Amino acid sequence: MRLKKNWEFKWVYRNGRTVVSRNIVLYYCPNGIDFNRIGFSISKKVGKSVVRNRIRRIYREAFYKVEDQLKKGYDFILIARKPAVDVTFHEACKELFNLCRKGKLLQKKHLKQPSAR
Repeated sequence: MRLKKNWEFKWVYRNGRTVVSRNIVLYYCPNGIDFNRIGFSISKKVGKSVVRNRIRRIYREAFYKVEDQLKKGYDFILIARKPAVDVTFHEACKELFNLCRKGKLLQKKHLKQPSAR
């Protein structure tokens, strides 16, 4: 369920589309399989390893929270920006949901934002 290989990231960068928010950039591209995959790209400019791993954990859980509302068959890459250092889990869920809505990645029955509980 994750993107790991360099060629997978390059494929999404080259063929995908982008939506942007204050904390993250979300690349997405159809993958031709029946499930979604996610990859993370967090630069050392954002912070040291503890900070980068915290951001990765928060956004991975936020992705799992909204994943059942997304259309199936996409690869996602999340690129963290510097303001993501201060993000909370609930803010991350809300932000990711709004980016997916902006990119028209939500299923029709899930256009309302869920509660973060």
